[in-house]
Amino acid sequence: MNNLIRATRAQPVHLVVFALIAIVFAVGAASSDRFATPLNIGNIQDQMVALAIIALAQTIVILSGGIDLSYAGALSFLCVVFAAIAGDGTGTLMLAMVVVAGLGITIGVINGAITAYVGVHPLITTLGTSTILAGCALLITRQPSGSVPLFFEDLMYERVGIVPYGMTFAVALYLLVGFMLWRTVFGTRIYAIGDNEGAATVSGLPVKQTKVAVYALSGLLCAVVAMYMTGRFGVGDPRAGVGFDLRSITPVIVGGTLLAGGKGGVLGTGLAVVLLAVLANVLNFMNVSSFYQWIVEGLIIIAAVSFFAGKAKS
Repeated sequence: MNNLIRATRAQPVHLVVFALIAIVFAVGAASSDRFATPLNIGNIQDQMVALAIIALAQTIVILSGGIDLSYAGALSFLCVVFAAIAGDGTGTLMLAMVVVAGLGITIGVINGAITAYVGVHPLITTLGTSTILAGCALLITRQPSGSVPLFFEDLMYERVGIVPYGMTFAVALYLLVGFMLWRTVFGTRIYAIGDNEGAATVSGLPVKQTKVAVYALSGLLCAVVAMYMTGRFGVGDPRAGVGFDLRSITPVIVGGTLLAGGKGGVLGTGLAVVLLAVLANVLNFMNVSSFYQWIVEGLIIIAAVSFFAGKAKS
C-alpha cells in the first residue's frame, strides 16, 4: 500500500481537528472583539512558527519509530552559538547560519548513530543529549547575550498582509517534507521502518543509515528554528528551548501520527499546531493562567494517546 493511501487514511482525524479549530475560533471571536482582527491573526501565526517547524521534525522521527527529546537543550545551545557568531554584519550572519546548520546536523547524526548502531533507546539517547547541550549553553552564557544584524531581526517580523514571512517558510517546509514522505524512496523507507523495523531489515532496507539520516534532518530543522527564534529575540537565550522537547510531541499525537511509528503524516501535525496556537490565544484572551494552559495541554496529550491506542487495538 503506497504512502499516499496511508496519508489519506488519517483524513477523519484531520476533519476532527479542523472542526475543533473552527469551534475554538468561534469561542474566541465570541469572547473578544479583538480576537478575529488581522493583527491578532498575524500574532497567532507568529507564535506558532517555531512550534510548527519543531513539530515537523518530531513527526519525521516518530514516523520512523523513534523519538527526539533533544530539542530543549539543542535549541538553547544553537541559539546561543548563533547569536555569538552572527554579530552585526552580513558575513558573520552567513557564517553563523552555516555553523549552526552544521551543528544541528551533527547533533542529529550523533543521536541517530547512538540509537541505530549502539542500540540505546532513542528516548534515553536524546534526553541525554539534551541535558549535555543545555549545560553547554549555560557554560557559554548564563543570560541572554550576543546579537544579530538589525535587518535579520526585522526580517523575522516582516509579513505579507496578515501572513508573516516565518509562516510562509513553515508552510513551504511542510509541503517539501510532505512530498518527501509520500513521493520519495527515503519517505517510503521511513514509513516501512516505523511500521515494522524487523520486516524492513529482512527486506534489505538500509535501516540504520535511514535512522541516522532521519535524526540528521531533525537536527537541521532544529537549527532552522534556533535561527528563527534568535532573530525574533535579537539575542541568544540559553533557556530558549525549555519545554520544546515535550511540546513538540503534542501536535504530532493530536494530528494522528502513532507514537509506535509508521502511520500518520505532516498534514495532521500542521492542523494540530494551528489548533493548539488558537486555543492558547483564546485562553489568553479569557485571562486563563498559563499554569492551567499546561494542564489543558497535558490532558490533550493523554486523551489523544488513549484514543489512538484504542483504535490501534480495535
